[in-house]
Amino acid sequence: MSFSFEVKKELIAIENKPCCALAQSYGFLLFGRTFSPASISLMTDRAEIARAYAAAVTAVSGAMPEINCSDAGRYTVRVTSAAERKKILRAFGYDGREVSTRLNFAVIHNECCRSAFIRGAFLACGSITDPEKEYHIELPVSSRNLANDFVKVFDEYDGRDPELDVKLIPGLSMRGGGYVIYFNDSASVEDFLSLTGAHAASMAVMNAKVYKDIRNNVNRRVNFETANLLRSCDAAAEQIRAIGKIKEKGSLSVFPEDIRQLAALRLREPEMSLRELGDMMEPPLSRTAVNYRLKKILKYAESL
Repeated sequence: MSFSFEVKKELIAIENKPCCALAQSYGFLLFGRTFSPASISLMTDRAEIARAYAAAVTAVSGAMPEINCSDAGRYTVRVTSAAERKKILRAFGYDGREVSTRLNFAVIHNECCRSAFIRGAFLACGSITDPEKEYHIELPVSSRNLANDFVKVFDEYDGRDPELDVKLIPGLSMRGGGYVIYFNDSASVEDFLSLTGAHAASMAVMNAKVYKDIRNNVNRRVNFETANLLRSCDAAAEQIRAIGKIKEKGSLSVFPEDIRQLAALRLREPEMSLRELGDMMEPPLSRTAVNYRLKKILKYAESL
């Protein structure tokens, strides 16, 4: 089961107040495959979505739409009667003579109804990516006027109202002759799901975000430690080459006893850190003191 369908199953189970039930049905039908005097329909590959759409049609018009399933498992739900289509359009304030379909904001004037309307729209056409992969919600809309109207619904959630604990600023782009309203950051995805009532899904997004943050922090730490280890190995190899060069020239005797002792220790323990080398010295040396003496060895080797 896809994450997108899990969200829709959660949304279908929500019980609405009468005003919100109408608003949800409005979003469901308006953003279906077609919504006009000639055709009101939905296509989906999920039986649960098809039944929920049919229930929305029945709630508005009192009639049962036709449901067909193709051999490929694709469901088509149609309102076959012209009289029933006209009744549905009238329920949402349309007379059937509109040049282009616009959103009737009078149906969703309450804040709770706006949430229900957005929920219905998502059930009809929305999709959400698994948050373990990326954060993305999109709702395709057929016409620019309707897309612009839908974007205006989110004006209430621009973050300026302190009484609303969600912030949703949608993006709008063209795709294949139509338009797509989208949200593509974790905070917006969480707020969208909370607004529409998919609280379990919103929590799943939060958990995925926490897991990603932990994993990224671990990866950064591992990368940091690996880089430090590589630098230490490169430095140790350079020191060993320098000591070997000085030994070939028979020149270690130019150094005082503590540096000769350190050089011998470095040759025996090529994987030790500077701090570990210092702890092995007699008397012990600090990391800075070990580094200083090794630099003297390097500098002398360069002069040979």
